[in-house]
This record gives sequence, structure tokens and C-alpha cells, in this order.
Amino acid sequence: MTARQYGARVLAIDLSRASLAYAAARTCALGLDIEYAQADIMRLGILGRTFDLIESNGVLHHMADPWAGWRVLLSLLRPGGFMRVGLYSETARWGVVAARALIAQAGYGTNPAEIRHFRHDLMRREKTQGGDDMARNVMWFNDFYSTSECRDLLFHVQEHRMTIPEICAFLRAQDLQFLGFEVDRDTARRYAAHAPSDKAMTDLDRWHAFERDNPHTFANMYRFWMQKAG
Repeated sequence: MTARQYGARVLAIDLSRASLAYAAARTCALGLDIEYAQADIMRLGILGRTFDLIESNGVLHHMADPWAGWRVLLSLLRPGGFMRVGLYSETARWGVVAARALIAQAGYGTNPAEIRHFRHDLMRREKTQGGDDMARNVMWFNDFYSTSECRDLLFHVQEHRMTIPEICAFLRAQDLQFLGFEVDRDTARRYAAHAPSDKAMTDLDRWHAFERDNPHTFANMYRFWMQKAG
């Protein structure tokens, strides 16, 4: 989408060769010109390249130290450049946390049969326990009903979740300007009613208050834009 939207030269990076091969095949089918490279985010400095736009969607929160990985990416962003990031919300993923605790407690494996077994058990749990199980919340995620997506949703080996105040503190420390969340029209309308004085919808303190009152707002993840100083 970035290559088409901005007509930009794009370098796409991933640690997985399989993912890169799939992406390259899709790129070819779509007639796009995208460069691919296998690399670890923590070692991207060896590329010796800088960028006007960097996107990291759903990657940093699976790293051992997401903040360190984020800083590496920022070191490659040119002054005045833009960055789009996707991070898990601590507030929105309470059901995921509960489900992951059940998985660990019962010792479910990560193969397709074990994932299906867990889903079956969780759905039965809803019927037998009167609907009071916090883990049932994950059944509202579309990803729950796909084996591969459910593995990423609930069985990933490592997951970090962030809060808006933590993100705000990081942005300030790195001298980054917050440009806004990507939200649907209904969420934008409700936020505007909640914080009418925040016309630009960039007040993170007000967004934090809004999320406390509407904990499912960022159920998928926080997706937002920022700009580097300079």
C-alpha cells in the first residue's frame, strides 16, 4: 500500500525468510517494485541507510525490548521524517491476557490440533460457567477463528502490551510529535464528543481518559503516526 500510495521506493524487512518469500511473490503478482531484506531490527544500523518514512506494524511488541527496537528504527529516520507504529494496548487485551494464562496453566501446545483443542475447550467453558470467564472476550476477535491467526493472537512466544502514558513518555523523550491515531469514524465521533476542545485529536492525556471509559477502543492495537523533529 505504501508503494502505491506514495510512489515511494520501499525496502521491506523481516526476520522470516518464509514471510519474505510470500511477500515477494505477492509483490510480483501485483506488479510492484519493492526491495526485500532479511534482517534483525536490532542490527539495522549496518544497512547504512536512512528513510523518510518508516512503518512498523505489530512487530515491536513481540521483541524482547520493544523500546530498544523502536529507538533503532528512529535512528534510521531522517529529520522531519514520519513513522507509523502499531502496538498492543494493555487496556484492550485483558481478555487475551486471561486466555494466555489459561493456555499456560493447561499446557496447550502450539500445533494446529492443540490450538483447535483450546478453542473448543474455551467455547465449552462459556456454556458451562455461565459466561463469567474473562478469557471469553477473545471470541470477539476474528483472529480467534483462524488457526494461524489464533496462534499469533494467543500462542505467540512473547508479547508486550503498552499504555498510552508509556507511549506518551517515550515520544517526549525522543522529541517526537504525535500526529494522531488511526481510528474508524464512529470512534472519532465519540472521541470528539468526549474531548471537544481537542480539535486535532492529538491530546494523549485525553485519549488515555477516553480509553479508560471505552476499553475496547484499541482492541486490535494502537496504530498511530508521529514525526521526528527537524
